[in-house]
Amino acid sequence: MLALMTMTPAAALPSAPPPDAVEQEIVVIASKLKDWRASLVESRGDLRCYTRRSTGDAAIDRIGCTAMIRCHKQFEADFARLKDHRLPSNARNKMRKALLRDRFSPCVFEARDTMVAELADRRAAAR
Repeated sequence: MLALMTMTPAAALPSAPPPDAVEQEIVVIASKLKDWRASLVESRGDLRCYTRRSTGDAAIDRIGCTAMIRCHKQFEADFARLKDHRLPSNARNKMRKALLRDRFSPCVFEARDTMVAELADRRAAAR
């Protein structure tokens, strides 16, 4: 009887909690998105995103393209200024690098983070 009583508390102790399912999904999605590559192409005023290196998951690829298109639209006027050929090419290149580094890229990463979290929530809830 004493042996049963000493075993019961140990058996009643919960094991370590499993890692959060949402956090696991975020890690998986983010790691796939890390290798994703795409190009934005503007033709006749229509902006399109073409995936050059897919993650193998259409929903994750869509996150990357959606973020890029949203942010491009947000800075559309800035990108339009880069097409002004009256500016010297070295000035345009300097402006392009600054725009991409300081404004466009942070916007894309912030939008992607939000969409990754939303997708992770949906996928974890579906389990």
